[in-house]
Amino acid sequence: MLPPLTRNMRKLKKSKKWVAAFPFLAPALILNIGIIMLPSMATVFLAFFEWSGLDIPQFVGIRNFVTVFADPLFLKSLTHNIVWTAIFITVPVAMGLAGAELLRRTRKELFQPIYFFPVILPVVVIGLIWRYIYHPTRGLGKVFGVSPLGQPSTALYAIAFANIWAWWGFLCAVFYSATQSISKDLYEAVKLDGATGWQEFRYITLPQIAPTLIFMEVMTIIWSFQVFDWIWVTTQGGPAGSTELLATLLYKKAFYAYKMGEASAIGVLISLFGFAGVGLYYYLSQKGMEV
Repeated sequence: MLPPLTRNMRKLKKSKKWVAAFPFLAPALILNIGIIMLPSMATVFLAFFEWSGLDIPQFVGIRNFVTVFADPLFLKSLTHNIVWTAIFITVPVAMGLAGAELLRRTRKELFQPIYFFPVILPVVVIGLIWRYIYHPTRGLGKVFGVSPLGQPSTALYAIAFANIWAWWGFLCAVFYSATQSISKDLYEAVKLDGATGWQEFRYITLPQIAPTLIFMEVMTIIWSFQVFDWIWVTTQGGPAGSTELLATLLYKKAFYAYKMGEASAIGVLISLFGFAGVGLYYYLSQKGMEV
């Protein structure tokens, strides 16, 4: 056991390190408190109040949550978010895995920037481009007789297709980077055993990059419940609410209907979905998976 003087000296050294580090940590800490923590706390607070944004907030308890769950448009938006999530944890992930495997085998560095190029374009630019592609008189709408964005049955999938086009290259780059850490000896060994390309992917690549794959799946779930820009740039939730998501509904509740309490309640619910994703990540980590 250390003598009291030694323990006090160590505590003093640690406190001096904190004092020295604080000026470097303070700017980021202040930004996080001002931009993230305080607005988040205010959102949770306002979820239990009725407020138009101008008058004095009136405490209503859980009434905002009851009103939100009783709103058919909320349930419709939640369903759309679930469909969106189901699409994005399967289609672009599968495309990213396939692209990464092809890059690993061909080793053609030229294809990497080509795949990744859509990722660096602003969402507003891509959204406007695809809105023009889907245009009813000058784009695909002229070919098919109707714009995919103008049909309630196809609008959400048309936007998802555009988002996949811009997103899968990022997943491809992430998965390809993960494959670079796999020992080349493993592939040489299975080739000597006569393994096919699919067997290489199934028994070597996929298990080795599983932690990266699981992490990206969890992050995709979290991001899918926060999608706003793609919908707003293309359809703003139309036609007839067929592309309405929770984030766009929140925005309309807050800045169109001036129901800040209901908008905050929706924001809290979106956060709960995010916490569920974090909980899944933590659960998998505790189970011994290196995610």
